[in-house]
Amino acid sequence: MVQLGEHFRTVDGRNRSDWERLQRQFAQKRIEQERREKLEDRLDDQLVALAVEVIMATELQLKQFSAKLDTYDEATVVALMENQERLDAVQARISLMLDQAYVHEDGRRVFKTEDGTQVFDEFGEELSAEEIDFDLIGAERPTWEAYSAERALENDLMAERAEILEFQEQVDAAREQVAEGDISEADLEALDAELMDIMPLAVRANVPGMEMPAAELELSGAFTRSVGAPQMQNAGANAPTPVPFQ
Repeated sequence: MVQLGEHFRTVDGRNRSDWERLQRQFAQKRIEQERREKLEDRLDDQLVALAVEVIMATELQLKQFSAKLDTYDEATVVALMENQERLDAVQARISLMLDQAYVHEDGRRVFKTEDGTQVFDEFGEELSAEEIDFDLIGAERPTWEAYSAERALENDLMAERAEILEFQEQVDAAREQVAEGDISEADLEALDAELMDIMPLAVRANVPGMEMPAAELELSGAFTRSVGAPQMQNAGANAPTPVPFQ
């Protein structure tokens, strides 16, 4: 009877130990499950908050932005026309100077500096005294200073034209994006800010109500005056750094 009692207590003790171990495992699994559920709830909340933040642009906002793009288009056209007029004037003056320039024996048109110490060809390459007699180039010929100044203006206008055309491409791309209609307010604002940032001064000056900074306006005005003003054959106080023309 004593041995039988010990046997039952051993079995009962082992069963109780197993039961307690199972209870601990169950409690641990329940804790892990609750932790996963809380994490999932937190992720769901974040997704909901993110979805609330993405507010799509309204039809009115899209129409207003499209109208702004129309204004940019009109300003771009005017800027291109003005640029072409200035470019035509500069190139006409360059052509006249080339006609009036001294022609070297190899066919190059050449220009002497105002102080008579240097000679450059029409492409900006310097000629030595061994290549040409400087005295053959009379004072009535256009100087290197005047010619190189016109070529510099031509390069500036070509660069300005490239900027205007690039801006026009960006406006067209923005119009296509808006036409799709699926754009958020934040993206629309970013698109508007980007166009404002890359807008050339020549275009900005033709957008109604868009004021240019005082310093930029003065610089633009000085550039316009220098391009539009006729050049005297021997005008120019300082010779630009000679570089081969494009």
